[in-house]
Amino acid sequence: MHVTLVADEARATSLQQQAANTNAQLQAVDAQLATTGRQIGTTQVEIKNTEATMGRTSAHLRRTRASMDVSLRGLRGVLLFAEQEGPLGYLSVLLSVHTFSDFVTEVGTMARIASYQTGVVHTLQHEAALISTDLGHLKQSHATLTRQQATLVQQKTHLAQVATQRASVLAQLQQEQSSLAGVEASLHSQGQQLWDAIQQLEAELASGKLTSAQIFSIVQSISAVYGIDPLLVMAVIRQESGGNSKAVSSAGAEGLMQLMPQTAADLGVTDPMNPQQNVKGGIAYLAYLLKLFNGNVSWALAGYNAGPGAVERYGGVPPYPETQNYVKNILYMYHHGI
Repeated sequence: MHVTLVADEARATSLQQQAANTNAQLQAVDAQLATTGRQIGTTQVEIKNTEATMGRTSAHLRRTRASMDVSLRGLRGVLLFAEQEGPLGYLSVLLSVHTFSDFVTEVGTMARIASYQTGVVHTLQHEAALISTDLGHLKQSHATLTRQQATLVQQKTHLAQVATQRASVLAQLQQEQSSLAGVEASLHSQGQQLWDAIQQLEAELASGKLTSAQIFSIVQSISAVYGIDPLLVMAVIRQESGGNSKAVSSAGAEGLMQLMPQTAADLGVTDPMNPQQNVKGGIAYLAYLLKLFNGNVSWALAGYNAGPGAVERYGGVPPYPETQNYVKNILYMYHHGI
């Protein structure tokens, strides 16, 4: 879980870096758009100024041409007058030759001005065409930058959404980690309690002081394997040792079910003072006796106390007071659930 959390934090950091890069690109595009917008504005102003200059020049050109037309009409009138009047007409023209020469000079000057202004108009038209071309290029650049800006905005929005999702997942993982930490602490506490209980049980086992519930728990799990009623085994334990796992009789019998050393060895019991081993050995021996005497509980109990040979010799419970009281007490406790 911790590794997953670290990996998600790393991915979240990467997304934040991508978002920062996208913001930087977006700012750069915004700056380019602003620059292009200013260039477009300046170009549009230049176009307007050029168009205004062209307008003024064209107006001046029209006025000059109009003056030239008036003067030319006057000149044609004088020439027509001279042709119609004959010698007198030409004489009049010659007499006014000074004025006529000035007139011709003025017409030539106006023609040159008109030609110059025509050239200026052509130049301005060419410049206007170039400026219009530049304006078209700037508008194309502006459109391209606008599309880039839209793409970056979409990317920024997508990254923001992904970052939000990652943050949500990270928060869930942190919550789960916190929950797991709580579960771990609870399990640790329960484990400590179980360990304390085991330690206490081991101490009780070592001292030989076991509760009836503890003994019954051991008996129940083992007697189920051999098919013997655990209440019968509990009655035998009460009669034999009173529930003291450290009990040792004057004859040398040991443990809860008072196994003789040789019997214990034959049953594979290495530590007769160990409640688990002792009960297992005792139940195994009792199961053997029950089978030997065809399920006769009284005979099996007598064989447990006096030995199976004595039971076989007497054909039942031997006439030993100890053995007879032994069998009677166990059967009483067994039948009354004591």
